[in-house]
Amino acid sequence: MLQELLTPDMIQFSEKEMDWEEAIRMVAEPLQRKEIEDSYVDAMIDKVKEYGPFIHIGKGVALPHARPEDGVKKLGISLLKVRKPVLLLDDEKHPIYIFICLAAIDNKTHLSALASLTKILSQPEKLDELLKAENKEEILRILEGVE
Repeated sequence: MLQELLTPDMIQFSEKEMDWEEAIRMVAEPLQRKEIEDSYVDAMIDKVKEYGPFIHIGKGVALPHARPEDGVKKLGISLLKVRKPVLLLDDEKHPIYIFICLAAIDNKTHLSALASLTKILSQPEKLDELLKAENKEEILRILEGVE
């Protein structure tokens, strides 16, 4: 499922220095074409403001998401890799290099997509490769054969 959803047009790289809200807006941009409404982006930001850095899932990776009813039209995943760390909630304890935005239409597809991501992110060598990836092709190659 992950490889079907995370296509080259859903992967972005940025050299720009930005804050965490800008990063969430940027990672969501590809999904705003078909998969999510603007309200979903606002909901992701609001959730971090309300609940803290819960989207920081470890080693420089953040998984911004909100509830399906917050504006998901279709299942989707997008990825943003930044060169300069983005400090989640402006906190030096939460430097983020990879943002993976998840838009799920229900809890079942949400869990399936998360399971695929978890397989990758729980393998230290795969995670290191992702953190070092320089282009879309490298990211797609790392994701191959994981599911």
